[in-house]
Amino acid sequence: MFILTDTKTGGIYAVRTKDQVNTVTVFEDEDDAVRYIELLNAEDYEDNLETMEIDIDIVVSNCNTYGYGYSIIRKDDLIIPP
Repeated sequence: MFILTDTKTGGIYAVRTKDQVNTVTVFEDEDDAVRYIELLNAEDYEDNLETMEIDIDIVVSNCNTYGYGYSIIRKDDLIIPP
């Protein structure tokens, strides 16, 4: 599994849902994560992002601890940046 992180700060990329919950996007496939970064760059996203391989159990634990949600994007799911 892969998440997106900021190259300068190491912060994890998350989006705010309609319910005002910060949600970490977790990609099953690294190619899909890279494509998502390219879509963000095409929209002039300010930060530089890179992919990081992670253990999903750690992400789930951290999200639960800090009140974040998470969304798992399966291989070849279509996701478009907000």
